[in-house]
Amino acid sequence: MYSETLGLTGSNVYIYGFGLTGKWLSGNLDCHVRGFIDTDEKKVGRTFNGIKVLSLEQAKKTLDGDSQIVVTVVDIQDVVPIVEALPHKDWVPLGIYLNETKALNNNTEESDSYIEYALKVVEGCHKAYFLKDVLYLRSIDIVITEKCSLRCKDCSNLMQYYEAPVDITFNEIVMDFEKLVSSVDHIYEIRLIGGEPFMNKDIYKILRHMIESPKVSSIVIYSNASIPVKMGEVDTIRHPKVVFSLTDYGDLSKNTSKVVQSLKDIGATFRLQPPMNWTDSSEIQDYNRTKDEVEKLFADCCGKNLLTATNGKLYRCPFAANAERLQAIPRDPANSVLLDAGRDAFRRYTTSINYIPACNFCKGRSFGAPEIEPAIQSEQPIPYRKYI
Repeated sequence: MYSETLGLTGSNVYIYGFGLTGKWLSGNLDCHVRGFIDTDEKKVGRTFNGIKVLSLEQAKKTLDGDSQIVVTVVDIQDVVPIVEALPHKDWVPLGIYLNETKALNNNTEESDSYIEYALKVVEGCHKAYFLKDVLYLRSIDIVITEKCSLRCKDCSNLMQYYEAPVDITFNEIVMDFEKLVSSVDHIYEIRLIGGEPFMNKDIYKILRHMIESPKVSSIVIYSNASIPVKMGEVDTIRHPKVVFSLTDYGDLSKNTSKVVQSLKDIGATFRLQPPMNWTDSSEIQDYNRTKDEVEKLFADCCGKNLLTATNGKLYRCPFAANAERLQAIPRDPANSVLLDAGRDAFRRYTTSINYIPACNFCKGRSFGAPEIEPAIQSEQPIPYRKYI
């Protein structure tokens, strides 16, 4: 139990973050947890282990000077200003006290291996936050293809707009990857995205190259499980660094059961879940927002830390990256930073900006946005305005 390790002295304890790590922690404290706190309005009112999720406003009314908060959120840089403004005695970042922690008392629905994977991410991000001379990035999405085996009209990665989608070449991906890792101390996870990553026939070659980097802890493949894995690539697929994040699209993806069984047989690390948290955020339009309006949109955005690499640049989110690939927004150097711009430029871009110009063309992805029906298919690419 972690109560003593975290310095929790009473029964007035709250967990900030109703995610996987927060849920796990609730079963590993031997003190009374009075509530979860989360900014995601869709989570407010839910319960786990009999513990209710409070909104920030509810927390402000409930917390007092003796309250203690344990922060379990990965993006700690966004949370610190919030918790320091709450009425409470003190707060502690969980990750500082995690040292290759095992799943132990795992009362979540996730496997022990996935819990341990999540805890390592929190550990790395929290420790890096307090070591200012270290440039540690939680995750980077790398676009390896514009192709997808589905055409979801509300895809937040904007795949539904590509008229003649192509794979990104192996050489271009490797060039971008090497520039990226040379600019940082460590990246906890590289996330291979598209489209459907397995549409790129070089995916196993890409994986083998990235596995060799000592600066990367994990490589996560985000797949709709529509394309069977190659059983001849067993060593690559079950490598300890490789993780599969699979979305089960039901009848839209005929091979899901086959892919899942193959990964089980191989002993690969994977997670299967239904399409979740889809919001109406894929529209590209000039909203003519004021500076204050785009700053607020950026502050409220749940995707502003989904750093995405493509075209030799790093973007704050997949919307900006793909909107520029599509030429659907005016080119603006402030939307990105060059992958070979160096550590200082990376640090400024990833931690010290209030918005990017691309925000003016995005409908927004706030934590509280209502969910929509996922994976509605479009028969044809969706038309859009091109700026170039």
